[in-house]
Amino acid sequence: MQDGLEGLKEQHNWIRYISEIKRQAISAYLNDESSLWDIQIRFGLRSTRRLEDRINELLVHIMSRKITFEERIRIVEYITVSEHAYSRAAKHYNVSYQQIRFWMLKTTTNGYIALKDRLGWTKPIEKMTEVERLRLKKRQLKIQIKEQEV
Repeated sequence: MQDGLEGLKEQHNWIRYISEIKRQAISAYLNDESSLWDIQIRFGLRSTRRLEDRINELLVHIMSRKITFEERIRIVEYITVSEHAYSRAAKHYNVSYQQIRFWMLKTTTNGYIALKDRLGWTKPIEKMTEVERLRLKKRQLKIQIKEQEV
């Protein structure tokens, strides 16, 4: 313990940390400089709980970006063709594990077209443009060929 016996005494005051210290601690963790425990000691934080909360808030904000139809297809292909795990794809593309799993389930039941709309409504092939249909068919054929090779 960094505070020795003093650290065991009951605290009745609130410690306010400087914003720069918080930013440096979060940055150190996200850059894999050390563990939460080491960062707590290095920056003189009383616990890792608030640091964990701040990191999770930041990651949710980062992961809440808009993802295009093409990116969704790329992510699904990253998993199916390259045989990567959901967690690895989530980290690689900065998307949540749950979202990737949801896209994979939609794709296995309804194909790539299910990724088109965000609310699960699929655009009928009849309403797709010729270019969209050809691109979709091309991607599906590529996947089938790669799956047959394995």
